[in-house]
Amino acid sequence: MPDVRPPRRSRCRDVDGRVLAIAAVIGVTALVVARRLATARLRHDGQPPGVRADDGVLLHTEVDENTTAPVTVVLSHGFAVRAEAFAPLRRALGPRARLVLVEHRGHHRSGWAGRRRIGLRRLGRDLGAVVDACADGRPVVLVGHSLGALAALALAGDRPELFGGRVRGVALLSGSSGLLPAHRLPRLAMRAVAALRLRPVVRALVWLLSPLADLVPPTRLPGADRAVRRFVFGPAPVAPGTVAEAEEMWRRTPKAQVAQLLPRALFFDSARYLDVLSRVPTLVLSGAADAVFPARHARALAAGAGDRARLVLVDGGGHMVPLSHPEPVAAALEDLLTRVEADLGGAAPRADGRGVGE
Repeated sequence: MPDVRPPRRSRCRDVDGRVLAIAAVIGVTALVVARRLATARLRHDGQPPGVRADDGVLLHTEVDENTTAPVTVVLSHGFAVRAEAFAPLRRALGPRARLVLVEHRGHHRSGWAGRRRIGLRRLGRDLGAVVDACADGRPVVLVGHSLGALAALALAGDRPELFGGRVRGVALLSGSSGLLPAHRLPRLAMRAVAALRLRPVVRALVWLLSPLADLVPPTRLPGADRAVRRFVFGPAPVAPGTVAEAEEMWRRTPKAQVAQLLPRALFFDSARYLDVLSRVPTLVLSGAADAVFPARHARALAAGAGDRARLVLVDGGGHMVPLSHPEPVAAALEDLLTRVEADLGGAAPRADGRGVGE
């Protein structure tokens, strides 16, 4: 009977497997160390002037006083930028309203709570703290762009009593009822992630890999600059200075610091809060060529916000439409202010946030 021996395993194959395993462990360890160092290095207390959130984080705010303005407009910017993203609107609206510009936690001059968990509901509570502290006894109009629009919707879910009381108008610029990708395949992939309960895995991967975005900014990759510009600003020509300003804001916002916000925002669904906006005049505005949140998102927002919502689509505008097309955006906001002032009819909000006669 022939002697049948089991095949001998290749020593080279064993060595290759061990080398790959060791390399993987070293790589993951290096990423974890880099992520923890980034968190420790970027943790800060915020730069005054500002408003303290309910967990003690300082939210940097800037106030443009206007003693004759009947309303206070609170402007809340988008992801990975800062208050300067509203510079053109700030100049346009200054003569018409008292302006308050707030920077989200973890962005530029606002503070950060270290490894504490953060999501859209947290940003909504932050926005509510700013409204409470900075209204100056006047009715408030909330203006949120992109992430700021989602924060306004989160506030509507957290404190609906404010809307129709202290908050008398809302503008959602380049927003969505949920931060979902525009294209079908990523959207289906996200639904699969949710169905398979893989959200913690996605959050962990984004948290782990985020320092790489600081080391190699996407806009500096070969051939990526033009694609990013078109994706964010749309097909219409944009002044080179405007693009450079936006890219500078993106680069100076540490991705390692705000990385835990993005994956939570990806799964945030605030559609159930839209009916709260039916209590106040609402503007829903989007670039007609927005590739981040296509126009169908704006239409859904306007439909959900009720009969008092007006939909404006800016021809040729992309996601950063407040920077690229400030004139039509400012005109739409001035129309909203006119509607709010007519709606007030001389009534002022009470200190508890409820309107006169409630």
